[in-house]
Amino acid sequence: MTDDRIEQTLQEVLADGVFLAVRLDDGAKAAEACRAAIRGGLRVIEMTLTTPGALEVIRALAAEGAGVIGAGTVLTVEDARRVAECGARFAMSPVTDEEVIAESHRLGMLAVPGAGSATEILRAHRAGGRLVKVFPCGPLGGPEFLRKIRGPLPHVPLVPTSGPTTDTLADYVAAGAAAVGVGTEVFAPGFTPASVEGASQRLRSAMDGARTAR
Repeated sequence: MTDDRIEQTLQEVLADGVFLAVRLDDGAKAAEACRAAIRGGLRVIEMTLTTPGALEVIRALAAEGAGVIGAGTVLTVEDARRVAECGARFAMSPVTDEEVIAESHRLGMLAVPGAGSATEILRAHRAGGRLVKVFPCGPLGGPEFLRKIRGPLPHVPLVPTSGPTTDTLADYVAAGAAAVGVGTEVFAPGFTPASVEGASQRLRSAMDGARTAR
């Protein structure tokens, strides 16, 4: 049953293709911002644990069932347990920690470990990461870095983050991204629910168009 839950989450994430990282200073705004993003078409919400009140937001959104709600910046086994208790369906991290991956899977969550080199990416995959977050992909070389990594590691599904935007998303998809991570452009300074919804609609359209063109 646990494996079935993980597989279901994986398939939903891959079908959607966009992780929205929510990293805000004001936790009170986070839940409504996430709801606006979901209305705009970004259903896979990565609620980072560095956001104040992140666990409460995960719990509330998971109960509503409107999207695929998970946690980001999951760094310890205890983090994994806390977010699972709140209803998170995936646990994403900027690093690879074999114990966190194993515990996330034991709890029925899809683990998405992070890596920044070929060695780290292979380690993350061998540790059980069915998706591997490439972080920070933009500074590492963007789509070209992803393309080069996929040469020797074509079997590892990669999720580039800290790089994809509305304007570059198609390049990442063409380079072989299984999904992408976005965030900054959705939550621009002074954002409102309306601006979040609009930015989410643009990203949704860009991903759908990129996949159609691939």
